Parts: sequence; structure tokens; C-alpha cells
Amino acid sequence: MKKKPFIPVLVCALIFLGVCGVLGFQYWNLDSRYQSLTAEAAQLKESNSGLNEQLEDSAAELKEKENYIEGQKEYITELSGQLQDLGKEDEDDEQTEEWYSSHKYEDDPYPNLYADKDNTPDQSGQKYVYLTFDDGPSALTPKVLDLLDEYNAHATFFVVGKNNEEHAEYLSEIVKRGHTLALHSYSHDYNQIYRSVDAFLEDYEKVYDWVYEETDGYSPCLFRFPGGSNNGSSYVVHNIIKEMTRRGFTHYDWNVSSGDGSDLTTSENIIDNICSNVKYIENPVVLMHDGSGKNATLNALPTVLQKLSDAGYEFRSLDQYSEPVQYRQAE
Repeated sequence: MKKKPFIPVLVCALIFLGVCGVLGFQYWNLDSRYQSLTAEAAQLKESNSGLNEQLEDSAAELKEKENYIEGQKEYITELSGQLQDLGKEDEDDEQTEEWYSSHKYEDDPYPNLYADKDNTPDQSGQKYVYLTFDDGPSALTPKVLDLLDEYNAHATFFVVGKNNEEHAEYLSEIVKRGHTLALHSYSHDYNQIYRSVDAFLEDYEKVYDWVYEETDGYSPCLFRFPGGSNNGSSYVVHNIIKEMTRRGFTHYDWNVSSGDGSDLTTSENIIDNICSNVKYIENPVVLMHDGSGKNATLNALPTVLQKLSDAGYEFRSLDQYSEPVQYRQAE
């Protein structure tokens, strides 16, 4: 019997169709899985993007908190140093008295270094706070003055001469706007000004003359020791205080620190340090800085002014009748 030729062809065709069907199914299945994996990958990418943003925000928040803690450490260290200095007994009283007795100036080398004082003290029962700014004037000073104007606030500026000559125009502006212009030294160099009474007077005569000339005759009668009156040896500083007092000058330290002396201090630090402590002080004299680079202080100032204003404080500038806050006094 003769074989029919179409049967093998048919079988081959069926096998081919079966293979094609299997491969087609596999392709369809793989394509579906590919689409599903692509969608999952996109979703994971979006989720990871959100997670990365959260991680970045958390890292930034952690860094800010670290800076806050470091700033507070600096502030606590500063206060601890002040407390230690205040608790020290002065071992140089006899030496101080001996020096002062033997250094009466017969031929005064600083004949113009005397303060002019008024004779009419202004007393008020209003709750008040004294904001003081050290190390200016700088490019920040006019911005500080504008903010003070907004709150009808008066302040005290303890100025430094060296490296601030280009901002001398702001000295007159400080006086013009009703603030107290006071002295902080010419050089702000501890090693120089605390060597002796004469070294101190020589430095202060420079800043005094600078202020007097730039303001057409304003005669400052207040000053602040660089670093506070607990800097330098007690022997030298006590003699400086006696001589400056004899010349009519009064020194002022502070009892509330903004903590803005540290480069790690944030605006949040400054606000917290001031507003949390002022309420515990009867005669609050606040240390701040308007020197170059103190942008954190400038940014904190509006909130400080608003919070203290809301608390009922009047912002006053220091004068010779203000109750002095002094770590060391003339004896």
C-alpha cells in the first residue's frame, strides 16, 4: 500500500504550531512579568526618592540639633568660667593699693582721656532690659539699627576701632538714633591691653579719639573690657579700673549672654539664651555682637525684640546712672 505523503507534513506542521504556541505563551508571560517588574521598579524608585528626601531632612535636622547642643555647651562653658572668676578671692589687694599709690599722674600723658558726665539721672519704674552690642561697627550695624527702630528700642554699642575704620560713618548714626556709644578697646588684643595700666590707656586713647573725631565731639563715658573685667590678672585690671574710674569712666559687664561669641551658635541658640534667662535677672544687661560675620545674631534679633516686647520690657540704653553689672570693681 502506498504511503500518503501529507501525513508527515501534517505532523510536522502540528509540532511547529505547538512549539510556536509554547514560545508565544512564554513571550507573553515574560512580557507581562517585565511590565510588572518595570512598574515595581518605578514604584521603588519613587519610594526611595521620598525616603532619600526624608533621610536628607533628618540629617539636616540632626545637624541643626548638634549645632544647638554645641552652642549651648559653649554658652555653659562661658557661664561656668564667669562663675569661677566671680568666686575667686583677690590675692593682689595690697599690691594693687601699692601700685595705685605710687602711680599718681603728676604730668598726665593722657590729658584728654576724661569722661563728660551729666548730672541729672533718669529713673523709671518700668520693667526694662539693656541690649548691648560689642565689636562693631560693621556692615551689619545699620541693619541692627533699623530693627531697633522698628521696636522703638534703645541699645548700647561698645565699639572697636581696629579693622572697623571703613564703617566709621555708623558711629554718628548710632548717636543720631538715640543709642549709647561706648568703648570696647581699639585693638581688642588681650595680650596687648592687659600688659599694664599704661598699655590699656594707650589703647583706649586711640579708640576714644577715633570716636570723638568721627562723631564731631561725642565723648563716651562707658566702656567694656574685652572678654569682661574678669580677664587679665586681677592686679592689672583692678589698677585699670581705679584709673579709669578716676578719669570718670564706668565699666559694664553683662549678666545675660546670647552665646553668639561661638561660631557654632545658631539663631535658635541666641533666642533661647536671651529670652529664657532675662526673666530671672532683675537688672538684665544682655551681651550680643554686631561685628562682622554675626549674621545669626542679626537673624535672631527680630524674634528677641518681639518676645521681650510682648513680655512688657522696655529697651533702654546704658548710661552712667544705670546700675552697673561688674565682675570686678574698684576697691
